[in-house]
Amino acid sequence: MKKIKTQPKQEKEPMNKNTKILIYVLTGILALAVIIMILVENSGSYIKINNKTDLKLQSVTTYFQDDEGEVYNEHIFEDLEGGNLIKQDFDKVNFSYNQATLRVSFIFEGQEQNFFVDAGYFIGQFKGKVNIDFSNTEDGNILLKVKASGGILPTPNISCDEEYVFDLIEGELE
Repeated sequence: MKKIKTQPKQEKEPMNKNTKILIYVLTGILALAVIIMILVENSGSYIKINNKTDLKLQSVTTYFQDDEGEVYNEHIFEDLEGGNLIKQDFDKVNFSYNQATLRVSFIFEGQEQNFFVDAGYFIGQFKGKVNIDFSNTEDGNILLKVKASGGILPTPNISCDEEYVFDLIEGELE
């Protein structure tokens, strides 16, 4: 009869204390980042208009308009001095799964013509942030930037990051 030799049981080496601490710290940072992203995504919706020009905006009107001409969430801002900013909250907008655009209509003090643009497209619903910035260009025109987003993560249902240049003397969009 043969003798069977048993091999001694190999013991795993315990994890280094520094490695454990590193794993716990990285897990904590990841959890904190996820919590911050959730809070930012669920924060309230607003529209912000920033007049970086040296002209006074007499009136700015914003609203969403769908394919059927239905108007949603109209906001009217008046008498926005150069260098000032206005921010206003709004509720989630439901377009009944139609495509909609954001219409921005504005007139500067002393101008006779009211300008407007249809910016971006929004499908289904929108809850997020809208930023509208007016600024001067080097050649004396007005640069209008319209940007909207639903949060940190991009979505294919929202596309709005546009720039327009207006010639106030000629009264036209360039």
